[in-house]
Amino acid sequence: MLDTLRKNASGWVGMIFIGLIALSFAVWGVADIFRGYSSDVVAEVGTQEVPANRFRIEYQQQLEELSDRLGRPIGPVEGREYGLDRQVIARLVGMAALNAQVEEMGLAVADETVAKDIYEDPSFHGPFGRFDQQTFDLILAQNRIDERTMINDRREFLERDQLLSAAISGTHVPDALTELIYGYRNEKRLAEYIILTPDMASDPEPPTEEEIEELHEKAAANFSTPETRSFDVLVIRPETITASIDISEEALADAFEERRDQYDEPETRTLYQIPFAEMEAAEKAASNLRQGDTLENVLAPTGLSEEDVLRENLTRGDLLSKEVADAAFALEEGAVSEPLQGALGPVVIKVLSVTPAKPAKLADVREELTKQLASEQAVQDVFDIYNRVEDERAAGVPLADIAAQVGIPLERVESVTRDGLKANGEPADIPDLVKLLETAFSMEEGEEVDAIETEDDGYYWIDLTGVNPPAVKPLEEVRDQVVELWMREKRRGELVELAESLSARGNGGEPFEVIAGEFDRAVLTSPPLSRRSSNETFSRFAVANLFGTPEGKFTFGSVGYGDSLLLMKVKEVRTPSVEDNKEAVASLEETLRETMQDDIVGTLVASLQEKYGISVNQTLINRIIGN
Repeated sequence: MLDTLRKNASGWVGMIFIGLIALSFAVWGVADIFRGYSSDVVAEVGTQEVPANRFRIEYQQQLEELSDRLGRPIGPVEGREYGLDRQVIARLVGMAALNAQVEEMGLAVADETVAKDIYEDPSFHGPFGRFDQQTFDLILAQNRIDERTMINDRREFLERDQLLSAAISGTHVPDALTELIYGYRNEKRLAEYIILTPDMASDPEPPTEEEIEELHEKAAANFSTPETRSFDVLVIRPETITASIDISEEALADAFEERRDQYDEPETRTLYQIPFAEMEAAEKAASNLRQGDTLENVLAPTGLSEEDVLRENLTRGDLLSKEVADAAFALEEGAVSEPLQGALGPVVIKVLSVTPAKPAKLADVREELTKQLASEQAVQDVFDIYNRVEDERAAGVPLADIAAQVGIPLERVESVTRDGLKANGEPADIPDLVKLLETAFSMEEGEEVDAIETEDDGYYWIDLTGVNPPAVKPLEEVRDQVVELWMREKRRGELVELAESLSARGNGGEPFEVIAGEFDRAVLTSPPLSRRSSNETFSRFAVANLFGTPEGKFTFGSVGYGDSLLLMKVKEVRTPSVEDNKEAVASLEETLRETMQDDIVGTLVASLQEKYGISVNQTLINRIIGN
């Protein structure tokens, strides 16, 4: 994201913008914030505009980051399902609100401060630990921004930094609060315990017919068939259409000429790009190089080495400054440029070698271009079919008839559960199963839902054809299960009564060993347990009871797995020492301080959004995302 280019996110600044993600939507209702209109901006906060291209770049970067984390490609539409569009627009709106306040207050940052901040940013340092132009250009290219945008963005960041630094200055977390929270989070407890198993309860008398019928009715969900639904699905996908598309020779030749830039090997140059702090120094260096002075002598006052200024096999596009690129590609091999004014200061170019452009031949790219054109045509065909289907749906034509008209087979799904199981218990073989079932089980009978986009730029439509609600199985079919459940509940109730009475005896002073001996049990001791502990022996409910009981007292709770109960005594409470854990306590204090700072900034941004007003161009956002 662009924020990574502004600063390393190790300090409070990096944390602040995490807290901005949802602020717009916490303060404003969806109906209030989203307005559909045609514009070249995706959002406005007062006089501040969020350009569509800015949203496009940040959204794409969020998609790439999520794809890296999940280990698979995430498309724009799926990204919306993860809420990435709302996260990006919320963050951009939050920054725009701060920019509006900065503008009103007249806060500004000098050019020298911006340049110094960029030069000192470790993100742009090369292998020698100082600013490196090649690293700088590479990072900008990776993030799809040019120098001018980068510098303006850094300037705005530093201006916001002034405002936010003032807002959070003096934030302090009381030591007592930090120590209290640290102690609570890190307290450990040891428990003495025995396990009370269901066989320690007596076998109850079999239930009467009346009790069986009553439980069958009361616990009907335990004895019911799941709801099933039947539906028709019409799916169109580019990949299913591509195979039937024939690309003519004429279309192939025309496309090749239009896209030559993609296939031609461009001219490249290897050169020295030497930065200077002052134009006078650049003029002197250019003159000395033309007169035959060595590069080593020219670089001596700058502290740079040949490796720092050497840039190999560059295309014109690799040089993000147009002035520098035009000059570099106009020079003959071995020539030295006049001093050029780059965005970050003067530079001098010396061209070392030129590799001429190499035009591509259609034969070399025929297969790749044919696939590309077919894929593009398939996307257009999908869009055309989409419009036809939508027109017919609007006219009330059944989905089955529409499928016949557009020549795409209709998928019929019969009686599947919400989990995608068929009547025989086997999983249904349905593409996009999860999304289809989610849609089908959210529909009402007779409801017509909008087309839903697939991950591969296709669409599907669903007609719900049948709903079989959950049905309680007849008592005759489940009588044994009902009796078994009744017996288990009776044993469980008796086991709970036993645990309560034993806890009371223990809390009355009776030794645990005596109580355990009545059941031929040895008293066991747990390992140290934290509030977050949970395993097969200690369920989270048992651990919660343990931490809610004073030291030396008894309590009980269920085991982590099964019907048994734990009778427990708090053997030892281990409160962590603040003195022995100063580093961890200091880390917690820092986290609490950052949380307080986030709250302060969140409140500030929310008030600024309300002050200046927000409008979001949802129509344009949908168009950018492709929905």
